Amino acid sequence: MHKLLAAAVLGATCVAASAGDITLYTRAHLGGPAITLHEAAPDLDQQGFNDKTSSVVVHKGSWEVCAEKHYKGKCMVLKEGEYAELKGFNDMISSVREVEPKKAK
Repeated sequence: MHKLLAAAVLGATCVAASAGDITLYTRAHLGGPAITLHEAAPDLDQQGFNDKTSSVVVHKGSWEVCAEKHYKGKCMVLKEGEYAELKGFNDMISSVREVEPKKAK
């Protein structure tokens, strides 16, 4: 029984280790207050970050950012990298989720 539980915990750890990360900033050029997410956020109101994002860093994975809650409205996919300005999306992001997650090798 203990071996089964240990295996389940180890498996969950491996899945979590492959998850992506994204940091949202309130100002352009990665400035101002920020929030780092490790999982989907269908409603950024819950984090106090709705319609406040002006720049982004995708640390790992690819993330879809959407102008409306629950991944609706205008959306775009951001791959790993820094996005110092979000032309056409400034102060519009209401939901984010990881897409095309990397598979553990």
